[in-house]
Amino acid sequence: MRTNPKDLELVEAIKKRYGKVIDLDKSPTAILEIIQNYRHLLDEVAGPDGTGGGPGGPPPPPPGSTRPDVGTAAVLNLLLELQREVRALNAKVK
Repeated sequence: MRTNPKDLELVEAIKKRYGKVIDLDKSPTAILEIIQNYRHLLDEVAGPDGTGGGPGGPPPPPPGSTRPDVGTAAVLNLLLELQREVRALNAKVK
């Protein structure tokens, strides 16, 4: 994963507010608060089209096809990825 200066600023802002280690067992809503409080910054990092400034996303589905709701799945995958990263950081700190 490529890290740019805006990403690092966002991480530092979150560390300053929530600490260097976020224990989701003790504070399970912390991740939701982070998403709510920093969503606008995450949108800026992702760019106006949400792709991070890279090439466009996949083409739209053909007419008549059903498209699953990827919003919830994407958020859950991001939460799981963040949880893994927090655990890895926690292991490094200990």
